[in-house]
Amino acid sequence: MINLHNITKTFPDKTLFKALDLVIKKGSRVGLVGANGSGKTTLLRMIVGDEETDEGLIQVDRKISIGYLPQEIMSTSHETILHEVLNEIPEIGELETKLEDLSHQVSTDPDNKTLLARLGRTQAEFERLNGWSIESEAKKVLGGLGFSQAQMNTPLEQFSGGWRMRVALAKLLFRKPDILLLDEPTNHLDLGSLIWLETFLKEWAGALVLISHDRTFLDKTINQIFEIDHMRIQIYAGNYSAFLVEKKMRNDQQLAAYKNQQKMIAEIEQFIERFRYKDSKATQVQSRVKSLEKLERVLPPDVEQKRISVRIPQPERSSRIIAEFRGAGKSYGTLEVFRTLTLSLERSQKIGLVGPNGAGKSTLLKMLAGVEPLSTGKLVWGEGVERAYFAQHQFEALPLESSIYDLISNENPKWQTTQVRNYLGSFLFSGDTVEKPIKVLSGGEISRLALAKMLSTPSHLILLDEPTNHLDMRSRDVVQEAIGSFTGSMVCISHDRHFLNAVTNMIIEVDQGKIQIFPGNYEYYLWKKSQTQELETAADKVDPDSRQTPKSGNDYNERKKRSNRLKKLQKLIENCDRAILTQNAILNDPNLASDYDRIQKAITEKEVLEDQYLEFLEELDALGEED
Repeated sequence: MINLHNITKTFPDKTLFKALDLVIKKGSRVGLVGANGSGKTTLLRMIVGDEETDEGLIQVDRKISIGYLPQEIMSTSHETILHEVLNEIPEIGELETKLEDLSHQVSTDPDNKTLLARLGRTQAEFERLNGWSIESEAKKVLGGLGFSQAQMNTPLEQFSGGWRMRVALAKLLFRKPDILLLDEPTNHLDLGSLIWLETFLKEWAGALVLISHDRTFLDKTINQIFEIDHMRIQIYAGNYSAFLVEKKMRNDQQLAAYKNQQKMIAEIEQFIERFRYKDSKATQVQSRVKSLEKLERVLPPDVEQKRISVRIPQPERSSRIIAEFRGAGKSYGTLEVFRTLTLSLERSQKIGLVGPNGAGKSTLLKMLAGVEPLSTGKLVWGEGVERAYFAQHQFEALPLESSIYDLISNENPKWQTTQVRNYLGSFLFSGDTVEKPIKVLSGGEISRLALAKMLSTPSHLILLDEPTNHLDMRSRDVVQEAIGSFTGSMVCISHDRHFLNAVTNMIIEVDQGKIQIFPGNYEYYLWKKSQTQELETAADKVDPDSRQTPKSGNDYNERKKRSNRLKKLQKLIENCDRAILTQNAILNDPNLASDYDRIQKAITEKEVLEDQYLEFLEELDALGEED
């Protein structure tokens, strides 16, 4: 489909590609990865013709169509977003107009065979293009990306940049080109829309080249990795997780080859030095000198990819209750987000907020940050609790003329130069980089620096709104390690499931003004949600009103008994689950580690509860099979 031959691309400060050869085949599902600045975006721009090559040739099959989503979209229009999407297939609109015109002509001249034939051909072409269902398809794509029915009929110009990016993505998915080139498509999506897009792309029949720093998203959508490394592209089979395993193995092999070669070089150089001035060995010395000159040197693996240990200042021990909402309400005019919110945040809780777009996650976080006042009720804070808030848009909040070094130094005036530099180094700012003014930094660097600033001053509660947006893989690992090592409390909104799973120990689902608490990380939340859905499905199977009228009174009674028992089993299983989590909390509480009696009792009770849990599940399965 696409063939890149002998491509070279150079900018004044660096060479991105040198003699690059690459083929993107039909049906390829590629994740394009590499360090920031390695040329991922430039490569996509060259393929679509937005960027010129310095040398080489890019060949694209004439018959294929390419859909390209850049990182930033500036265009706008007065059209509704539904019409913006429908306009991606303009021939549909033209055929629809033609059909209306021909139908009107036929109604006035029903015996005209020429008109009837033209009408038939036009209808056939309209049906071939799925004209009758085209609007519902457009609405399905827009709905999947988080747009409500009312928003679909709103002009594009009334939406923010992030929402315009979603419209641009919807237009591409609706058009269904032969190959999709997507540059960070998940940056402006919430978790629900991201999962929808993931499912869409898994079923996508065309080719795909994807730049993303969301490793879970990559794992679920691609089966091949192209890594830009040292101006070339290394190809790996499998998803991103498989790539990490294979890359480590290749690096280990390269390191071994490098060490062996260095040992050989040292031995040759030692021979040359020892016998350089002996005439009897002149031939052997010259032979070895020439062999060194011709030797193709093995490079060591990229040393900059070594894991960095992030150490952040930790807060003092706080009160058990960090903050507590008591009957809190929040409204924006007639729009009610929360009515009677009751929620306690406790010491050492790491909470991830999830839920559909517009459910109130950001509002809840902003109320905790003090950015949004409560409309009713109270928010009571624990004694002496300090909080820090990381918002999505950090550029405006930082002193742009200041240097990276001065920002952290001024925040922590007691720190010595070495301490400031070491701290910045752990956040990937090192050497002369720390003297850069903040105004020249990229979006990802701004986010990383803002997080470093926030974490340099200990707080009991940190509030994070999409902290990994615009960060590359390595930066995400650094931020994840920093927050994972934080001993205080955290409330976080993120659509990065890998990050959520690594740093949270509680998930709160926000939906329609209500909250539901899941004690555990994101993986546990998904498991619990799937269990609930299975129970509801099983309940539907034995519900006497959901299928057909019972054949007899005895049959009806039996169904009723099974239905009642199944509903009771649901509650028993949920109660068991909560009780097991309570015993786990006791067993994991460091303050109770020396209380032998309490620990032994918790172990015994947990074993009994687990036995009951399994018995209830077995009975539930048996009831489902009976139906």
